[in-house]
Amino acid sequence: MILRALASVLVGYTLGAIPTGVIVAKVCGGADVRQVGSRHTGGTNVARAVGSAWAGIATMVIDLALGGAAALLGQRLCSASWGASCAGVAAVIGHDWSLYIGLGGGIGLSSLFGMLLWEAPLATAAAGGGFVGLWLALRKLLHHEARSTVIASLAVPLLLTALGQPWPVIASGSLGTLVVIAKSSGDWHRTYKASEGVLHQLGLQDKTGPATST
Repeated sequence: MILRALASVLVGYTLGAIPTGVIVAKVCGGADVRQVGSRHTGGTNVARAVGSAWAGIATMVIDLALGGAAALLGQRLCSASWGASCAGVAAVIGHDWSLYIGLGGGIGLSSLFGMLLWEAPLATAAAGGGFVGLWLALRKLLHHEARSTVIASLAVPLLLTALGQPWPVIASGSLGTLVVIAKSSGDWHRTYKASEGVLHQLGLQDKTGPATST
């Protein structure tokens, strides 16, 4: 049992730590994503490095798939639902602190929702919609993306609980959310340029003004 749990964690971390953003930015001929903007390897920063919203979206989709694949393999290794939780959370940690690139990484939202989509597709879609809606409202109110992410992320395990999900899903959602918050909190005092916002990078109109910190 313990060996299977460790194996699922190792598999999850190995998949989640694949530096998708670094690879996509390089393939697309963009700047080193670790030297641009937030220096994170997630989709938004890839869009900055490459100058293409599609590169950012591709990065997000791949990271989402890696999170789901980690949960799938973890469940198969352990022959139990908690195996998906172990591997999925490890994938989020791997994405945020990847040994492949000197413990650099992204925020981990794509990996988190990829894990949850494998565990509970419909509930995750609903929780994801709630997260996005809350994030947009907070973004308009706070004018700061990292702070909005930290606060909106707190709603994810609450939404999963309200939707009546089993404890492995709530546990993995809660632990994965804590990882995302831990990484996002490093940008709490970051000052953004008007052109660096998520909505701007993904080609969506940003009517909330510059995302500045105080």
